[in-house]
Order: sequence, then structure tokens, then C-alpha cells
Amino acid sequence: MPTVLITGAGGYAGGRLLEHLRKQGAEVVAGVRNRPRKLAFERQGIRSLVCDVADAINVARVVAVVRPDAVVHLAGVSVAADAAREPLEAYQCTVSSWAYILDGVRRAAPRTRVLLVSAADVYGRSGDDGRMLREDTPSDPVTLFGSLKALAEEVWETLFREYHLNASVARPFAYTGPGQPRKFPLADLAGRMAESGGGSITAPADWDPRQRCDLLHIDDVVAAYDKILWNGRPGEVYNVATGSPQTLGDLADELSTLSGVRCEHADVEPSKAGRRVACLSGDASKLRTDCGWSPTRTASDAVRDLWEAAAASPRREPAAASR
Repeated sequence: MPTVLITGAGGYAGGRLLEHLRKQGAEVVAGVRNRPRKLAFERQGIRSLVCDVADAINVARVVAVVRPDAVVHLAGVSVAADAAREPLEAYQCTVSSWAYILDGVRRAAPRTRVLLVSAADVYGRSGDDGRMLREDTPSDPVTLFGSLKALAEEVWETLFREYHLNASVARPFAYTGPGQPRKFPLADLAGRMAESGGGSITAPADWDPRQRCDLLHIDDVVAAYDKILWNGRPGEVYNVATGSPQTLGDLADELSTLSGVRCEHADVEPSKAGRRVACLSGDASKLRTDCGWSPTRTASDAVRDLWEAAAASPRREPAAASR
């Protein structure tokens, strides 16, 4: 049975991937930010180590101790707003951490398979004309988060060329599903609807109902990570996408239908309009061809599952980056 180290195992995608891989028979080691999270995993019978990905020595020690068959690097800032609030921390746990993970593997376990998780935010304005974005589409990020992910990919490309590491990159497009934290805009909208008990709510000021994006179910994203980890080609980037973009307005309307709560959209603030991307829709044909992946759930499935979980537990969560 393979041993897989997951950094960011305490986060949303990391936790779902951990359970998915355990069901597949893998021995999973949870890399987490601090001791309380480590103890929480250990109480569930899951091996866990503190792995602060902004600390090169800590990362190297964890990789050397575990000597995993595979590493999935998910730790770090996961939403643009968190990166904008704490740019130095975002740089350390996004760009620097990729270098630390790859160098740790190079030194202690050079044959280990590595999956580094980037984001579709690297494309930025390249999607404004509505075209399907391919892995070779030039990056043109509009946010600090997207720019840092693009820099991290450059680190990976450089180290791959120099050391021929067994490492691939996933570029997931937007996703949601049950239990998604409220720091994600769609999850926050669902939570606010659940808390309102009826009537109407106002969408956030930076929510543009005309913006179009791919929306995946978290379970499809996790399945894609699993496929890329074992079947992806080293040195390749893989879009994780549906190719069927939805407008944010349509997604909000679906939540309104499910919840019975109207969502009123305010005009987008002029200061934020220039940082909006009109459309982010990806072509995942390389992932289908190389790894045999295709989505099994629709955007409506994802929104419904998000709503049902929010309705069952309508409590406010603190917004915090998972690392």
C-alpha cells in the first residue's frame, strides 16, 4: 500500500482527498500547520506531522522522516482575499513552499511522485474573450493570488528541468460542495441564506453576476488529483475543469431556488471592476486523455450539496487560511 503525504490535510480539499485516498487503500500521512490539528488527526487514528510549509527545515525533516511514495502539496492560501490581506505570508506558503517541497523530495526521496496544486487564477485576463483555456494558454493574472501561483509554477518548471523530478501540476478551476468554508464566496452566500430564514440578502459588493466560471464538485476535483498523482506525466500541467461555464448570477439563482431566499445584486464597485475576469472556462482534454478523468457531477449537483450542508448547519465560521 502506497504512503501519501498530504500537506494542508486540515483544509477543505486536503481533508476530502485524505478520505478519498484512504478509501483507495493508501496509507495517508496528514501534514498540518500546528500541534492541535496534529492531535485532532491522531485521535481519528490518522498519522499526522506538523509540516509548516513556510519553514524549509521543517518541510525537509517531514519528507525525510516519512519518505513517502507520493506527496500532494495543498497547503497554502486558497482564496485571493487572504493573499491580498497577508502578502508576505502568501508568498512564503505559496511560492517558497513549492521550492521547499521539491527540494525536500530531491534530497530524501527523489523518485517520489509529487502533485503540486496551482489554480486557474493564473490565467486571469486570458479568459476574457470567453475562449476555452488550455494548459499552454499564456498566464495573465489580475490578482496577487494568481500572480503567486504563476511564480510557484515557474519554481516547479526550473527544478523539474534541473533535477528531473517526478512532479506534475494541477490547475483546478472553481469548485464547491458540502462543508466548504465560508471564506469561499459561494459558500458564504449559501451560509447567509441559511442564516436569514427567508426574505432576501444582498450579494457581496465585489460579486459580479455576469462573471462566468467553470464550477466543479469537490468530489470530482479530488478524483482528478488522485488520477494525476498516479497517472499524470512528470513535467506536465493539467487543467481540472468542466468546460461548461456558469454565470455567478445563475449560481446565486440556483441557491435562491433551493433556499427560498432572494439574492439581490449590487453594482460592482469601480475600484474592483478592473480585477474582475469575465470568464474562466478550462479545457481538460489533456487530463481526460492522459489520466482517464472526467467529471461525474454537475454544477447544479455541487450547489445543491453545498446548500444542503449549509442548511443543516447554519453557523458562522471564522475566515482563515488553511496551511
